[in-house]
Amino acid sequence: MVAPAVDGDPGADLLADVPALADWLAAQPGTLVIGNYVYADGATNVRVSVAVDELSRRLLAARDDVALGFLATPTDVFAVPRDAVAEATRRYETRSRPAKLVGRPLRAVSGGRLLRRPYVADSEPGLNDALVPQQGPNYALAKRLQRWRATVARHEGVTVSMNVAPPTRTRSVVKNRALAAAYAGAHRFGVEVFDPATSNTLMAALLVHDLHTGGGPRHDHPWQDEAYAAVHGGLWRATFAPRSALGLAALLGLGAARG
Repeated sequence: MVAPAVDGDPGADLLADVPALADWLAAQPGTLVIGNYVYADGATNVRVSVAVDELSRRLLAARDDVALGFLATPTDVFAVPRDAVAEATRRYETRSRPAKLVGRPLRAVSGGRLLRRPYVADSEPGLNDALVPQQGPNYALAKRLQRWRATVARHEGVTVSMNVAPPTRTRSVVKNRALAAAYAGAHRFGVEVFDPATSNTLMAALLVHDLHTGGGPRHDHPWQDEAYAAVHGGLWRATFAPRSALGLAALLGLGAARG
């Protein structure tokens, strides 16, 4: 598929040419899959996410054979199932004696912010807060818009592939020194960070699966759709609440990140 020429130039500007793109795509043969995988720095990230959302909305109104694809970031807030809560709670309560001896004074001097219990025991669902302040409000808003569209479209019967992707060493992550250090030290807290090639292959396989199964099984609640087949890299089952270990992971990974 070759992009249309807009104003005589090949290709199109997603921020300015949504109507032309929508008209062109609506006329294309075959089933359409619109993937909202865009990213840009700063406020432009919200703008391009909204542009893809509007493009998707127009195409869903024009055709009945459109599927939507999304990748949810693991560094967000999710409701998680009981088995993840139970495993994280077990790890917290059975952590080693040295870990307890180190953790207590750290929690005390930090006012309870460091190395906190991951969940309220036996909660269903549990609430996993892995938002990373360094990624900024624009990133959080852009990803939340995508989750909202995925939820609404799925409710309306659209085939939707929306899977939680693993923590990944993407260029947008490793260029941020604090995030790069945190990812380098994450394994010390039971979190696995994937290489981009591994994440790409895995998430592409899940996309193909979803497209061939009508978006996968449907659950009673939207949070269960998001949690199904989530590749969270251990964030949901870690010993400590993710944000409470982020700073320590960055300190421990600082040397590796510089290397």
